[in-house]
Amino acid sequence: MKRLFFVFVAVAMTVLVFASLAYANGWQLKDMGVGLYDDAAYDRELRIVERRATNTWSMKELLDRGAFRGHGKVFGVWLVGPPVTTYTNQNGIAEYGYKYRLTDPKGNTVDHGVYGFYMPGHATSFINAGLPGKWRVEFLLWHRSTGQVTPIGSLEFTMTE
Repeated sequence: MKRLFFVFVAVAMTVLVFASLAYANGWQLKDMGVGLYDDAAYDRELRIVERRATNTWSMKELLDRGAFRGHGKVFGVWLVGPPVTTYTNQNGIAEYGYKYRLTDPKGNTVDHGVYGFYMPGHATSFINAGLPGKWRVEFLLWHRSTGQVTPIGSLEFTMTE
């Protein structure tokens, strides 16, 4: 019984820690994903074309579908939070932006950003994942006034030939 209690407390504390990472005064994670999105109305709405539970994608399939061209039905990642109007400062400027860290299958890591969110609260980033293997994307929330960077979450996906 004691063991069960300690396991419950440990799990509860872990959930609280991870939940606090996804929240920062005025900003809350609603969704993040990897897959195909339509960039036709990129600044007005997020149109997810396809996401997969396995997060496994074929380079040949994506090339055949034109998903690495950078426009149209694009392969990439997205992040969704609250509308930008809910976290502006007294000058009407958004207090939050985001960064992301992309790690390829060889272990090479590149940091991107700071970028802003579109007014509805989402962001998209095209990923040219031309190497087979496991990829990782880590999202970070950036606070304009303090410069504080807070981890939001991460995704992994696999590219096959």
